[in-house]
Amino acid sequence: MIRTAIRWLLAVGLASCALSVAGPVARGEPGDLVATQRFPAEWGDGYIVTYRTEGSDGGPALARGLVMVPSGPAPAGGWPMISFDHGAGGLGPTCGASASATMPVDVLYFRRLNSLGYAVVSTDYLGLSPVAEQVHPYLHARTEATATIDIVRAAREFTDSVGKSWAVFGVSQGGHAALATARLASTYAPELDFRGTAALAPGSQLEYLFPLAGPYIPRSPLLDSSIAGASVLLIAFLAGMWATHPSFDLTPYLTRAGAQVLSELRTACQDRWPAIIGGRGLGELLARPLFEEPARRAIGDYVGIPADGYRQPIFLGHGTRDVAVPPLLTQALANEFALAGTEYEYRTFDTDHEGIMGPGFDAGVEFLQRILPTGR
Repeated sequence: MIRTAIRWLLAVGLASCALSVAGPVARGEPGDLVATQRFPAEWGDGYIVTYRTEGSDGGPALARGLVMVPSGPAPAGGWPMISFDHGAGGLGPTCGASASATMPVDVLYFRRLNSLGYAVVSTDYLGLSPVAEQVHPYLHARTEATATIDIVRAAREFTDSVGKSWAVFGVSQGGHAALATARLASTYAPELDFRGTAALAPGSQLEYLFPLAGPYIPRSPLLDSSIAGASVLLIAFLAGMWATHPSFDLTPYLTRAGAQVLSELRTACQDRWPAIIGGRGLGELLARPLFEEPARRAIGDYVGIPADGYRQPIFLGHGTRDVAVPPLLTQALANEFALAGTEYEYRTFDTDHEGIMGPGFDAGVEFLQRILPTGR
């Protein structure tokens, strides 16, 4: 009765394109639907949803994301779902897809998935939408995963046309999020039917790579030159970790310039990161090596992607010319998967980081159609 009333209220709200609140946030559960809004007209059909999830402190939090459902009558059991994890957008509350002034490019990929018979949901993660109450904990494995899973729950509350069977698909930061989701999905949401994971150019091995940084790292065009350069990504990671995990005090590891840069990054979207960093190298921002404890342990707990503990198959794809996320990292992860007995497939493509959503997306879709068939 209560669920029926909630859906009636949501329908009224959608008809007027206004927000429709599903109940007091403080009394809900992870995955509860809080509000809905139609896409802006120029984006086409779809909805922005606000839902409850888990904050970086383990307490309740709000997140937003996108929901797109195929046209036509749903099959028996409902449309299978793909929870899509996007790449890095920034750290602030206007950096997510739901807050975009123009149609997010990912919507084009979602339409293709819709045409194949998949409903698509895509979280903004924590901190990247106007409902955010905290900075985005960039590359925090736990909350990437919970936000990814909880939007699947929210979509099932939003519409009866989606089923309980789902898979996760992610690229870049989203690849990291997808792998984190894969390990948590079956235990965190046992009421759902999780089928598997496709991860393109995923951030992995970061728990080993990031602690290598310290004041001895020289400036390098390869590390520092691009918006997705390794130095830029590490600095953004530290900014998110510093802002959202006060139990670890990063301050002693930072120079004065480092502390200033990290503070400014907390509300900045990715296109502003290079300007804020101002050409500084890691050696100018770090006062101590990150392999020193407790930094090394804290980084591992925050960002680590283990090689075991997965119950469903995993597809890994990477571009051989990727300099933002070197393919060697994914090869190392694949080797660890093999040693751990984790079921996986690994393919490489003649492309770079920006181009992986061409051949990599096609291959990921082929994998998803095998593990989560739609009947189309």
